[in-house]
Amino acid sequence: MALAFTVDTPRSFEANPGLISFHARKAVDTLEVRVNGKRYKVVPLASPRRTATVGPIGLPSQNLTITVTGLRDGKIVGRQTATNVLGLPKASLTLLPITKTPRLAQRRMFRLTRPSGTAAGWTINLATGRGASYNAGARFTAASTAKLPIMIKLLMTTKGDIVNSKSWGPLQSMIRSSSNDAANTVLEYIGGSTASGGAQVTAMAHRLGAVRTDTAAGYLPGQDRKGLNPPVLINAQVEVPCCKVTTAHDLGVLMQAIVEAAAGRGRAHRLGLTQRDARVALWLLAHTSSPGLFGPWTRWVTAHKIGDVDRAWHDVAAIFTPQGPLITVVMTDNPNGASQSAAAEYGKRVLQVALTGLDAPPAEPARPLPFHT
Repeated sequence: MALAFTVDTPRSFEANPGLISFHARKAVDTLEVRVNGKRYKVVPLASPRRTATVGPIGLPSQNLTITVTGLRDGKIVGRQTATNVLGLPKASLTLLPITKTPRLAQRRMFRLTRPSGTAAGWTINLATGRGASYNAGARFTAASTAKLPIMIKLLMTTKGDIVNSKSWGPLQSMIRSSSNDAANTVLEYIGGSTASGGAQVTAMAHRLGAVRTDTAAGYLPGQDRKGLNPPVLINAQVEVPCCKVTTAHDLGVLMQAIVEAAAGRGRAHRLGLTQRDARVALWLLAHTSSPGLFGPWTRWVTAHKIGDVDRAWHDVAAIFTPQGPLITVVMTDNPNGASQSAAAEYGKRVLQVALTGLDAPPAEPARPLPFHT
């Protein structure tokens, strides 16, 4: 027998800005939302409904237990609780296309102090439609950042809720612990072999606009585009081996595709990445074992994927500020050995541009970076 009241959103293991969706056997006129056991919001409906989606109402930026109760004339119709919900600000689903590259921000990106070797940076503000970049079209060894498109493809091809599938364990290991063995397992789930799975992931990445990305055929066990904002230029190209390569632009548009899909729009959503899929992806990316190159500099929810080998440190992140999401990418390469701390300092500088140079007029003083306390 169907439950009297079922909450479709939020569900466990997802990032959610207070978007609530339900269906009920008896029409309800009010929703009560409790956060960690305490009343958080009472949402009256315009008229009694058996099914509706409300919000986003905004949630605290932390892991939460959310209980939604449906009421009719003050009487409880039903309630449902979801654990492991990562709260996001209300503005997380307020997204604009990227249409402008401010000259000031672009100059600042070019003048940033960068680590020894070669570096690239790319950032956009989805609340304002502005972006800036440096060396965003140069190819770098992808390392574990290649697991980002692998995750997207798996979510697109898995029927039903990924959390209830056999892929959930390997997916968690691949993203949260950056396991290479788990990545190979996921590629086999996608294509039957790591080679076939890798080819499918690469083709999907190209369809999403990541046209210089190649995920190749798994891991060892144990063309420039014009007219884009921000620009996709090659200012310095490192020597990279064949295959498993990507660019700062490509990583940025892949993360952008996930954030847009969470709002029910964008290329990835049209290709089959559901809103639930995208919210699960953001939950996973926000629960990785490493703070990455941006996490140390912000108190906001940061969903990210790092990649590192002896010569490279990279990170791509979606940072959910109260004003709206920022997407930031840093890539660094040094054949003599990459420095995590130097890459993180570069990440701090790129984030500063993202926070101050993309939407603030030139005369406005720079806002300080928020830090963890």
